[in-house]
Amino acid sequence: MKIIHLLMACLLAVLLQTNAVAATYTFVGPTYPNPMPYTAPCAIPGCANFTMAMQQTGSFTTALPLPPNLNLAFIEGLIQTYSFNDGIIQYSSADAQSKVLFAQVSTDAAGNIISENIDIQRWQTANHSVNDRLDTLSINLGSFHNMYCQNIGAPDNCVLANNDASSSFAFAHSNNAWTTNLAPVILGGAVTSVPTFGEWGSLILSLLMVTAGWGMAGRRRG
Repeated sequence: MKIIHLLMACLLAVLLQTNAVAATYTFVGPTYPNPMPYTAPCAIPGCANFTMAMQQTGSFTTALPLPPNLNLAFIEGLIQTYSFNDGIIQYSSADAQSKVLFAQVSTDAAGNIISENIDIQRWQTANHSVNDRLDTLSINLGSFHNMYCQNIGAPDNCVLANNDASSSFAFAHSNNAWTTNLAPVILGGAVTSVPTFGEWGSLILSLLMVTAGWGMAGRRRG
């Protein structure tokens, strides 16, 4: 019986590992149609302009795929890593100055993202205080460079930012801009996908069945 319990534990571990599939959601936005430049000469260091050749791109990864039929659900706690670029600034979970303010998404019946409300900030300074400069990425909406913070919230969030002559920004939006690394789901019930155990899972399952058969035969002989 101890052998059976051990094999069952191994099989459970394989199943959990098989089903825990990380999902990456990739965004490729349109180019900016009418970027707004800063006013020269630049009064604050760090001025830069968006161009019509630039666009928002990037991705985030979750430990598990997003559930289907979400309605602007908050998913900040599900995001493990992220990396986005607005054409000027790189926003990354590996950067201590970068932070997701909020992340909401809606998904269709297959778990694909169909709408979003995601804001990421990146401070330009080590101190995060009123009037300090920062950049903001509103995914699939707008990119804002060299803004100044008017109001600080906890922890280190700029809850109100504004622009001046040294700021630049650009807007762009597109439908169906998200893709995922997951295999497409076939809707309609014609085909049902069953997760496979893999070679090790199949071997453990076979051993479990053989061991169980030995146990039953032993009980009959006894």
